Amino acid sequence: MSCSSVGRFIIATQASTVSTLSTMYDSSLTPTLSTSNTQDSCPITERYLCVKENILNDDTKNKGEKGEILAKLELFHLDSLNERHKLVEILGTDASEGISFLDMYTDDEIVDITKLTEKASSYWKADCKIKMRKTGKIYCASIKTKEIPSLLNHTPRSSKVFQEGGTLHDYIEDLDKIAEEYIDKRNAGKSQDMNIDEFECLKDQLLKERFMDVLAYFVFDGTGRGDSKCKANAMITRYKNGKITFTKCDNINEKRSYIVSIYNRLNISFRNKGMPKCISDDCKAWIFNDNNTPKGSLHVRVK
Repeated sequence: MSCSSVGRFIIATQASTVSTLSTMYDSSLTPTLSTSNTQDSCPITERYLCVKENILNDDTKNKGEKGEILAKLELFHLDSLNERHKLVEILGTDASEGISFLDMYTDDEIVDITKLTEKASSYWKADCKIKMRKTGKIYCASIKTKEIPSLLNHTPRSSKVFQEGGTLHDYIEDLDKIAEEYIDKRNAGKSQDMNIDEFECLKDQLLKERFMDVLAYFVFDGTGRGDSKCKANAMITRYKNGKITFTKCDNINEKRSYIVSIYNRLNISFRNKGMPKCISDDCKAWIFNDNNTPKGSLHVRVK
């Protein structure tokens, strides 16, 4: 039984500043079952392919949701077949004795592959927990599976995280400077999505550093609603061409390196999605009125 072909979704996040271990995972990497282990391994692969097919045919899930689940299924399948060398190629030497996926709520080991089809809470930055059996280290990984993934998703100025007492309250004036230049450029005829290189204000090193702090928060630590209940300390990226990469982001330097690696490819926009029904004064500094439609939700994605 051969692996069906799968559409891949994600962008590359490679840079010399980031230590990333990667491999191609596609039909050519589906483990070959020898005559000595066919009897034991076939049911594992058949179950994997069955669950995978169900996900691909599930019309209730979008491409990003499908991609997240497929990435987990693929890693689980490799571990189930004791394909340790392939796990090491993706996850590093810590995976040389295999991995365990853990329940997001209880930390119990997941032994049923169908449990990996459950989506993590939107309050969490991590999409899965992976335990390295060799070291016992647990990585709470965020999975990026879209061709143009969002890093900061439709967040208005009135969001809790920016209010007094919020984690990013002290950054609001920095973001106001970016919003002011954005609005000026839109009024001058610029399109909605602007590459980060177009912003003169971000050529100021201090403002750039503080904006990267904001980006790191939204990638690893929280949302507009505040701090995540399960923060991310690793990134799993599933590329359109079938490549899977794993990037450790276990400390401030590693998180910053990840942001630096994608920084020049970021697009900034302010959109209508995510705007409150009743627009308060807190929102107004970010709002560009586009044909009488107020657009003031900060949105940052990779292109």
